[in-house]
Parts: sequence; C-alpha cells; structure tokens
Amino acid sequence: MATVSAMEEREDSILEAHRTSLLEVIEDKNRSLNKKSLVHRLVYIAKFREDNVDRLEIGNHYEHLFKNLQNVYQNESVSGLLLMYLKYMVHVVETSSDMITEVVRDIVASQRDGGFLQSMKILVISHDISFHILYQQWSFKTLDIQAARLEAYETSDSVVRLVVDMLGQLIKLGNYILKQPKLNLKNAMDSLHDKVPDLLPQQGMIQFLLEENDNCMVLPEEFLNLYDKPFDVTLDSGLVWPLPTRLFPYN
Repeated sequence: MATVSAMEEREDSILEAHRTSLLEVIEDKNRSLNKKSLVHRLVYIAKFREDNVDRLEIGNHYEHLFKNLQNVYQNESVSGLLLMYLKYMVHVVETSSDMITEVVRDIVASQRDGGFLQSMKILVISHDISFHILYQQWSFKTLDIQAARLEAYETSDSVVRLVVDMLGQLIKLGNYILKQPKLNLKNAMDSLHDKVPDLLPQQGMIQFLLEENDNCMVLPEEFLNLYDKPFDVTLDSGLVWPLPTRLFPYN
C-alpha cells in the first residue's frame, strides 16, 4: 500500500509540475530582445472620398496619429509605407496589435464622419513578424500615375489570387526599399515608378478588390466587432445537470 501511495504522489507531482507554454517562450524571447509586445503587419486598401483630395494632408494625418498613439502606447514602434494614388491608397503598417486596432478605429471614424476615405478593406493581418519587418520607419509616397479606364479592368483570376499577388508585390517592394542605402533612400522612394513599376499595385486591381464582396477580405467594422463584442460561448458541459465535479482525472 505504501508503494502504491508513493507512486500516486509521484504522478500528482508530475502533473502539477509547471510546463512551459508557447506563450511563455515567446515572451521570454521578447524580453531578451527588449521588446514590449509582438509586431504585426496590417495591409489595407482604400478609396478617397473626393478626386482632388489633399494627399499631403492625409500623410500628415497619419504622422500625427502615430505620434499620438506612441504617446499612449509608449515604447511601441511604427513602420510601414503609405502609397497614395490619385483616387486610391495602399497602406502597410507594422506595429503592435493595440495600435493596429486604433488605426482601424480611426478609419471607421473617418468613414462615419465624412472624412477622406470612402471605402476600405483589410487584405491581411500578419502576426509576429519580428524577424521579417520590411520597413525601418513609416513614410508615405504620392504617385501621380494616371490609370486609364479603371472600370474596364478584367481578370480571370480569383479574388484570393489577386490579394496574394498584391501582397507579394508589397513584400518585394519592401525588400527593395530595405536594400537601398539610407543616404539614397529619398531618391529611391522618388523613383519607384521608374525603377520598379512592376512592384506597385495596379489602380484597376485596387478598385476591383474594393468592389468585390469576398470573405478573404475584411471590412473595418467587421474587424472591430471581433474585439468589441463579448466572446460568449456555451460549452457542452454547461448544458449538463447536475454539473460535473471532476472534469479531469488529476483534479
């Protein structure tokens, strides 16, 4: 009997021993890198409400937004690139999850209050890109590219294929900019259309995606609902009466 009791105590001690979780491993890695939180990447496309919108003012708006957010979420960095065409924009933001949520809130507020954006769709949110950050800082670039017959854009590819292709373009564009010397960065940004036109998303494709209703893209309101609405799930165990008292053998 003593042997059996000793074996049971040993099994209990093994089950109660602390097991390192994946979250703890990631947090330890972040602490070693002196990072406060994980870095995520948000990519979205949007259409301006007016044709003759002041794009410089829009760029300044985001600069002020990120500065204010960094005052709230201290030690959180922001990097990325905002490409502004005559009617459309493509925005890549690399920062923490909290700041990404605030950026989407700003977009929803802009649409609700008649701001500079008419429509917007999120293409992707990539999580934990700490070792694959594309941009060293946040910047914006205006592109005065005339796109003829946007309404005539036709393709046989699926919406998912188009989204993947556009994301591939932006990743290649980020890698191209990353390889440019810092002293030549401004000239490289000013000559994107001349040097790497194939890495700039087509305006016709942007319009096509904004008009399509596909589940692979998310509206800003849908994204916020995931965080603002309470997560209430009824488990099967909650429908059993009387309630079970021992759900696990080691309780």
